[in-house]
Amino acid sequence: MTPAPTRLAGMSPRVSGWTLAGVAFGVAVLLLLACYWSTVMSLLWVWEHDGTYQYAFLIPPLSLWIAFELRHEVRALPPTPSAWGVLAVAGLVFVWYVGHLLDINLPQHFALVALFPALVLACWGWRALWVLAFPLGYLVVFAVPWGDGLVGPLQDITAHFAVRALDLTGTPVLLNGREITTPAAVWMVADACSGVKFFIACGALGCLYAYLMFQRWRKRVVFVALAAVVPIIANGLRVYFTILIGDTWGLHYATGLDHLIFGWQFFGTVLVLLLLGGWFFRDRPVRRERQPASTLAPARARLAVWPVVLVLLVAGPVIASQLSSAVPVPQLHVVAPTVPGWSGPLAATDGWRPAFTGAAGEAKAAYRADGNGELVDLFHAVYTGKPRRGHTLITFENRLYDPAQSHVLSSAGRTVEMVDGRSVTAGELRLSDGADARLVWHWYCVGSRCTRSATLTKLLQAWDVLRGKSSPSSVWALSTTVGHGGAEQARARLRAFIGALPVNESVDLPGTRDAGVAGGRP
Repeated sequence: MTPAPTRLAGMSPRVSGWTLAGVAFGVAVLLLLACYWSTVMSLLWVWEHDGTYQYAFLIPPLSLWIAFELRHEVRALPPTPSAWGVLAVAGLVFVWYVGHLLDINLPQHFALVALFPALVLACWGWRALWVLAFPLGYLVVFAVPWGDGLVGPLQDITAHFAVRALDLTGTPVLLNGREITTPAAVWMVADACSGVKFFIACGALGCLYAYLMFQRWRKRVVFVALAAVVPIIANGLRVYFTILIGDTWGLHYATGLDHLIFGWQFFGTVLVLLLLGGWFFRDRPVRRERQPASTLAPARARLAVWPVVLVLLVAGPVIASQLSSAVPVPQLHVVAPTVPGWSGPLAATDGWRPAFTGAAGEAKAAYRADGNGELVDLFHAVYTGKPRRGHTLITFENRLYDPAQSHVLSSAGRTVEMVDGRSVTAGELRLSDGADARLVWHWYCVGSRCTRSATLTKLLQAWDVLRGKSSPSSVWALSTTVGHGGAEQARARLRAFIGALPVNESVDLPGTRDAGVAGGRP
């Protein structure tokens, strides 16, 4: 025989079992919301102000509704608090702490939302977590704003799809990155045309629909896959039809209000057809027998999990508040370097406008080649100490170009040789800059380590902060117009400029010996 879970001595059945576990979980949730209120408000702000994630306001109530429907299955067996939940809470609090330390919203938002399933595991146990797997997973996947990295790839897919469709239907077309040229006009597949809003919202609706309408996992997987693929195809068709309408009946039918109305009608029709197709293959709902709730309390040893979890929840914000004392940002006088073989530094041109707020110092200048008079613009911004709010190298507000004036045609990586023989992989952005195209090469440096990846830059900063170091960080960016010589000639121009850019021997960073600072260090 298997011994039944022990009751707590002197505890009546009315306050034992799930009543006690529910109180513990409720206290933990209230403590979570209170201690991480700034992160809650930050998450709500993203939902409200970013049109991509406005659907997320529906995710918590939907998850709560599904969890409420599963309450009888959860309560059928006694709660068994798990020590693995303590480890999960500790790990997520650490993730939040690092995100707070580096002023990165995504890990803070993820940790906040993921703490709910971690608390279920810690307070109620593995079986409750398994029963509530869908509503908790649904909450974590679709309440966290994670889709910004999909914009660029979806733009590329949409542009190639539309061009291929136009070519198959006999419309003369030329693709230049994300710029589509037809006899009627030049069309730009901008960020808003990527379809990321419809993609994520359709994915959220598709997962919910598959869970409610299908009982077999194979059907659910197929429908979720369709909910991911159909929006991509639909967005490509929308762009194709928009261009076709503009070329056939006039641009005024394909732009402005008509464009918006057509887009919403098209997406609405696709969504209705997708849901209608799934309706014909739905499974009969399985009626779950209501099982009596267990009144048994967890074993005494497992009750120690609850206070430990509460202490961990409080520890993260308390430590963060003690270490988040305001540190004044030193103002550095950054001077653009002198580059052999190039005249300058000259007054910067107005055609390229990078913006990095909160920098300790920055320099922007233009240089003219001594041989042929070709121009290259340089931008350098320096940040000191560890990242903190208002003084962060990698953040949403910092941009390598003005999105109101330019659009990204394509992006790539280019390996360049420094004057000291070092190789650095620079990121390349090809911009549509009004009537002309422009190349921008950039890289970030943390101490003496340079990379074009913003993510790797954040990881390097995190590693330094966790080791108690505060390496200076900086961004280097070069820009030149493509002109009649084409992109290859522009790239050769940038390579020649980088090959002559001075190197600071003390920290092995480019261009700081004449600037008077070393990658952000005075």
